[in-house]
Amino acid sequence: MKSRIAIGTLISATSCVFALSAQAQEARALEEIIVTAQKRAESIQDVPIAVSAFSAEALQEQRLDGAYNLQNAVPNLVFSGGTGSTPNFNIRGVGSANGTGSTGDSGVLPHHNNVPLTVSRIGVADFYDVERIEVLRGPQGTLYGRNATGGVLNVITARPDLTQFNASTSLEYADYDTRKAKGHVNIPVGSKLGLRLAGNYLQREGYTENTATGNDIDSRDLWSARATMAFQPTDSIRAYVLYERFEEDDSRNGGARTLCIKDPGPTSVGSTPVNSAVARNYLSRGCLQGSIYQPSAYGTVNSVATFGGMFSNVLGVTTGDTFAGQMGDPNLRRSSAYRDPSYDATNELIELETQWDIIDGLTLSLLASYTSDQALAAGGSQQSQIGFNNTAVTPGGVFNDPQGGPGTGVRTLTYSTNDDIQRTGELRLQSSFDGAINFNAGVFALNLDRSTTTFTSTNATNAFHRASRNTSFYDATPGIPVSGLGHNYFFVYTPYELESQAVFGELYWNWTDALKFTVGARYTEDEKSRIYYPVNLLAAAGEGGVVGAPGWNEARVLPEKIESNATTGRVTLDWAVTADTLVYLTLSRGYKAGGFNTPTTQGSAAPYDAETVDAVEIGAKNSLFDGRVTLNVTGFIYDYQDYQFSKLDGFASLVDNLDAEVRGVEVEAVWSPIEPLRFNAQLGYLDSEITAGTSVDPFDRTQGDPSLHYAKSLEGGCVVSASALQRVIAAINAGALPAAALAPLPGAGLCGSAALNTAFGLNRSAGVPVDLAGNQLPGAPEWTASLGAQYTLRLGGDWEVTLRADYYRQAESYSSHFNTTDYELESWDNYNASLLFRNLAWDVDVQVYGKNLADDDVIVGLEVQSEQLGLTRGVQLLEPRLFGVSITKRW
Repeated sequence: MKSRIAIGTLISATSCVFALSAQAQEARALEEIIVTAQKRAESIQDVPIAVSAFSAEALQEQRLDGAYNLQNAVPNLVFSGGTGSTPNFNIRGVGSANGTGSTGDSGVLPHHNNVPLTVSRIGVADFYDVERIEVLRGPQGTLYGRNATGGVLNVITARPDLTQFNASTSLEYADYDTRKAKGHVNIPVGSKLGLRLAGNYLQREGYTENTATGNDIDSRDLWSARATMAFQPTDSIRAYVLYERFEEDDSRNGGARTLCIKDPGPTSVGSTPVNSAVARNYLSRGCLQGSIYQPSAYGTVNSVATFGGMFSNVLGVTTGDTFAGQMGDPNLRRSSAYRDPSYDATNELIELETQWDIIDGLTLSLLASYTSDQALAAGGSQQSQIGFNNTAVTPGGVFNDPQGGPGTGVRTLTYSTNDDIQRTGELRLQSSFDGAINFNAGVFALNLDRSTTTFTSTNATNAFHRASRNTSFYDATPGIPVSGLGHNYFFVYTPYELESQAVFGELYWNWTDALKFTVGARYTEDEKSRIYYPVNLLAAAGEGGVVGAPGWNEARVLPEKIESNATTGRVTLDWAVTADTLVYLTLSRGYKAGGFNTPTTQGSAAPYDAETVDAVEIGAKNSLFDGRVTLNVTGFIYDYQDYQFSKLDGFASLVDNLDAEVRGVEVEAVWSPIEPLRFNAQLGYLDSEITAGTSVDPFDRTQGDPSLHYAKSLEGGCVVSASALQRVIAAINAGALPAAALAPLPGAGLCGSAALNTAFGLNRSAGVPVDLAGNQLPGAPEWTASLGAQYTLRLGGDWEVTLRADYYRQAESYSSHFNTTDYELESWDNYNASLLFRNLAWDVDVQVYGKNLADDDVIVGLEVQSEQLGLTRGVQLLEPRLFGVSITKRW
């Protein structure tokens, strides 16, 4: 019903467009768009690169409030949620959605005024006071930063105008008590100096209700401010200094919701019944496989299969599954967690750019930057209806946790931090001579210092420790943030440093007036270093020789280093067939450095290799019918070697390599049949295929092999021989072996006990490797399409109104390289519409808009969570339906 209403709204808006067209004026050419995709100002129709660009006016008209909305207007660009400084952008199936761990690099690299940012807030904050947004699709292996194998998202901010004072302010109110404010002031100081100040503020209530606390979560409370100074002492020297600060303090969780098809545990293994309820629970995965779109996906995890539930059962403070009989809410905008999420972030960015015209046609540019980013995120586990038993450790069914306070049931706290400092510098010499040959050459350097922590604590381990009366397990300073000195939790600390240097250059040869040849190359050296801190929870024999004592051992800290280098570049031939048609052919190579895998409780994993891509791209850019139509078409083929992909194995994000091919077509069109009327359309087609590679799927370790059976471990999971497990179950049924022997304690259980393995011949392994050949890449839907229409009508006096409607569709896709229904995301549609009233004399805009008119709770992202959390699946949602109004005044 909601979809029919939205479709009716869209049709009505379009009908209005045609009904009013009789009042149209004569048609005129579309406005020219200037971009700097090749580090020089050019018409977008003259650039032999697949690039989409949006002016500040276009962003307002289409309600592209932030980078998270750009998928509605860029072919083959997919945004699948994410939080904080790691939004998930994919271009042509390549990008940050692949997962990179703390030492990896995104294939889609955000840029800010041509500065590459390994960490930024571009993906989570609204655009403000920007000149334009550019999205370059395809490997940018020569001129842009580093590692941009998928493409580049470049935010170009507005610079000071030295000729006149100007200012603007915008106020907005929308559903969920959304309040936005943004504005700028431009102040010329004489004819050589100018200052531009800009700011942005957003506050709104959460889109999700936490039924356990009664609060709305996933709220926003953030602001950003920017100061830019321009200095032009002579006609040949220009300098710009920018300072930007971002702060956020709210309950952001990326629109996440947890889903689970409960696994009660097997009633039999082969022909052997599992008579013990305790044994059944210890054999549970937590959550079963299956589509997230079926009703049973709104179930709850079997708590015994989780890190905290296992310990509480062993200790006897709980009995069995504390979520037994409990279902999750079928409303995806409702969740239940014992505590609300919290998110705090601060980001600072400083940029310095100088340009010196040494002689006519020769410019030397220096671009330097400094970025500092800190964030802290915390969240609590789902609230269970069945609490603690009345025991000596939990008197009255309450455990007073010295780490997290009193609680009536098992609670798990997840907590992470990042602290990043990045420095970059680029020196570039560029020519613009009148002759046939020009060039662009330079050197680049980047330094990144990063420190990340991942912390998972449960009051069940604290209860276990209290029962053992070992007080050294507790942190010296309980609460948040943790000190890292306690041993009652998993704590992964990863200090990391990146040093990258490059030399690059492009040569441009105008062979004739119509033919141009470009050749470019970039040589890059990367050095990554990390200090590995292995942490063991409840080591079998640790401090003082006490079983179960802490496993932290500073003497085992290991420094690690990886060095890699690569030569990348492009060769392009473009032909101006006519003054209005450009065709081009590009051969290019991209590169992304290898890195370290996340340390696990079992040791340091092997590093992963660098990724390379060879690309062929052919395109045509056309201005037709006296400039009233632009039609740009691009076709491409990628050949990936050692393509990087990740999976969550236990608490570790592990990256591996495989080979892949990607083929696709993109179409971008704008048509203005009459001056007040404009249509825009984008179409993206992708055919991605993994050509070689194997990997074990942690969500399906047995791959349906009846001779194998899944087993849980404290570190993750394993598979054992089903026939051997039958003998274990028979022994438990006969009373020869306690069911508690299956508990996955350190050095115990089916995956950890050497005695069980020897006695029963379990033949343990990590699982059955999956041949990924033939699968498609994650975040690579076969089709993406969008269509927009707008009509501007002159009203009485100085008023005019612009009616606009937009439609977007994304085909089904997978969130993982394991292309099963477990990871499948359904296709979805999105409808938006707006009315923009403008007073030309007052320079005032009033815009009324509606977004996600169908009010569909679209799942845009999906991730299987760790085995210690029971293999639940976290999903990210599209923003709900929003109606709002904004008022903008310019001076």
